[in-house]
Amino acid sequence: MEPLLQVKNIAKEFPGVKALEDISIDFYPGECHALVGENGAGKSTLIKIIASIYKPTRGEVILDGKVCNFKTPKDALDAGIAVIEQETAIAPHLTVAENMYLGCEPKQKNGLLDRKKMEADAQAVLDEMGLEVDAHTLCSKLTAAQLQMVEIAKVISKHAKVVVLDEPTSSLSEKEIDSLFEQVRKMKAANTTMIYVTHRMAELPIICEKCSIFRDGLKVAEYKVNEVSEQTIVNSMVGRELGAYVKPEHTAKEEMLRVENLTQKGVFENVSFHANAGEIVAFSGLVGAGRTEVMEAIFGATKITSGKVFLYGEEVHIKNPADAIRRKVGLATEDRRRTGLLLKKSIEENIALPNLPFHAKNGFVNVPWEVSTSEEYMDKLKIKAPNIKALCGNLSGGNQQKVILSKWLAAGVKLLILDEPTKGIDVNARAEFYALMNQFVENGGCIIMISSDMPEVIKVADRAYVMSEGHLTGELNREEITELNLISLANPVTDGSDKQ
Repeated sequence: MEPLLQVKNIAKEFPGVKALEDISIDFYPGECHALVGENGAGKSTLIKIIASIYKPTRGEVILDGKVCNFKTPKDALDAGIAVIEQETAIAPHLTVAENMYLGCEPKQKNGLLDRKKMEADAQAVLDEMGLEVDAHTLCSKLTAAQLQMVEIAKVISKHAKVVVLDEPTSSLSEKEIDSLFEQVRKMKAANTTMIYVTHRMAELPIICEKCSIFRDGLKVAEYKVNEVSEQTIVNSMVGRELGAYVKPEHTAKEEMLRVENLTQKGVFENVSFHANAGEIVAFSGLVGAGRTEVMEAIFGATKITSGKVFLYGEEVHIKNPADAIRRKVGLATEDRRRTGLLLKKSIEENIALPNLPFHAKNGFVNVPWEVSTSEEYMDKLKIKAPNIKALCGNLSGGNQQKVILSKWLAAGVKLLILDEPTKGIDVNARAEFYALMNQFVENGGCIIMISSDMPEVIKVADRAYVMSEGHLTGELNREEITELNLISLANPVTDGSDKQ
């Protein structure tokens, strides 16, 4: 069989940085070929070259035996190359159907939009995928997981020859992941060429036939997935044998946060829990269970209907995020690119942001403090970038997450809420991030971690709470945190009576 898509001797250089060097890979019809590597290894750069977002410094992309000379990403899409990026490109003010057919809307004979056909075709694709989403719904009303599935529906509706999936499962529940994998199998059966980028090694044997390993802009290995162990792939990624993570023993100290019967009408109800200094407390559950909404309410980003919040032993009424920051509470949001960072601002500016009111001089930014603090945390957290002036939008996911952690450490927070903190970052960056989390709690801080990754909850948490449909369904101590217990509490069997 001939490859449908080839990249030959691809190199890409940015000012002062070699992003890719001499990359050659063949991608075949009906196969799913994974690209794996640490954050910043070059996977996203190659994807952007295939999609004609970037032009290679050297080398060529070949589709159907012909060298591609696409001028725009639309040219690549028209030729049959579709990319589903990790960060969704959805217009929130348009409906699901309008987003799915944006730029290729079906027309009537008179040239006007055939809305009826567009909505019917969109609904047919959604139904075939098993999504409980109405094609007429505004995308602003959808969850992050639903938006990801709409992106996939867009590609299916276009019948692309090559489909690139960049971290597609990072925002999905187990049910939605199963639905996605079923769509991947269908596309492979239809002879579509699939390119799959993921940091979740367990996904590779489920849907991938081959994987190429990237490290520091080079392709260092290519394997048939069924012939190699997960450990071999990980070792190839990091260039050494990565030791197993050992969960440290933390000592819980004084109570830092207590929440009593917190309610936000229609979102969550009667949520009560506590978190102590010196421990990592996880919140587990399915996507949409209400975990993020509870933490946003505690942080003052949304209003509560009723309930009490106690910080450091005293009842508080946090009116807004600025009030929370003054009380030494930080929140690292799930969507770091949209709500966690200012991507067009530098590392220095992002680290300083929550601290500006506390370090200003006569109403002006304290530039010497800003420079010294950002350089200190760039060094402490080993942020990989040329200098503190580097734009955050140009950093890898793991380094972006380190910048977010840096800004809260610089703010001197005692209680740090992390929402899906390792989403989209590689195994080595995860290990570094876990070490930073442990250091924070060992120094007397408290971390509340929202995570949909059950192995992560088991690996990291000292205690875990589980939520389902806006209700707290259980608390687990260190020994009780198992996959079975987490699943059981996330999917409680009810007899029709009210949840307690």
